[in-house]
Amino acid sequence: MTDNLPDCDAHRQWLMDTFIRSGKTQQLTIKKGKVYPMTDDIYCIQEGFFGIYMNEERLLTFYEGPALLGLTNLYAPPTYFYIKPGQNITVNALTIEDARKVIAEKGLYESVNYVLANNMTEYYRVFAKTINPNNYAFIRLLLIELAQSSDEIKNSVTVASYIIKRSWLSRSYVMMVLSELRKGDYITMNNGKLMSITTLPERF
Repeated sequence: MTDNLPDCDAHRQWLMDTFIRSGKTQQLTIKKGKVYPMTDDIYCIQEGFFGIYMNEERLLTFYEGPALLGLTNLYAPPTYFYIKPGQNITVNALTIEDARKVIAEKGLYESVNYVLANNMTEYYRVFAKTINPNNYAFIRLLLIELAQSSDEIKNSVTVASYIIKRSWLSRSYVMMVLSELRKGDYITMNNGKLMSITTLPERF
């Protein structure tokens, strides 16, 4: 299996396909804009984009399928969070007990390790951005992250909403910074959506 699955994406897809083929998953559809609480199950999301929230208001990041969420529940107490799709998405969920059986029967421990390591790196990257010397540095990082996101994500959220939900900075401060960046031609926006970034000053 290792020779056929050299990277994390392949390991993730192999796990998801095996879970789904096991017949132990429950399929559900989460409607666009609906906040859905994740429990202690494992979730396979083949496609679509969604926000991951710490609570119903605090946005952590946007994510796109294929995604495999909840693997840490195999080894640690569950961490509860929410997802909010930007479009209707289909989710295949299975219990921790069923996941353990499938992993043992199919010898999937190496794939689990690959995906867990990748997910932990992603989570660290998300949280590292919240540790900044000042508010503008945080906004700058979030603007760069949004600019590097897919068109689907950029078209689904206004710049102000994205920054406020990620940072919890005051709306007045965020709007003031965005206004000044637009005046300086550092960013281009249309109907509140980010179109492009030319360059961003290191300090504000």
